[in-house]
Amino acid sequence: MSIIINAVILLAILGFLAGTFLAFAEKKFEVKEDLRVIFAENLLPGINCGACGYPGCPGFAKGFVKGEVKADGCLPGKRQGVPEKLNNLAKLSDDELNKIWEEIGEDIEKIKEKF
Repeated sequence: MSIIINAVILLAILGFLAGTFLAFAEKKFEVKEDLRVIFAENLLPGINCGACGYPGCPGFAKGFVKGEVKADGCLPGKRQGVPEKLNNLAKLSDDELNKIWEEIGEDIEKIKEKF
């Protein structure tokens, strides 16, 4: 019976140590996503049609932030005013974007209301 108890205690200790290590590794190696990409992606219509030449709206948003594509490249978004919204986004500084991100409480559904 003591073998079973020792095995359970050993597994509990190993599980705790593994969990602690994973929590540390998550914070240490965290990849921070660019806020401009998040904002641009959520301003797009989200239909992932590929008419812009990118594989979907996330690809177009990354291309826009990198400066590879113009704001009017999203054909379905022209009727919804996406080029104007993207141009407004491009004019904002990083500090202003961080302030907006904190204002909306990191709720991506509220991004369209801000622009």
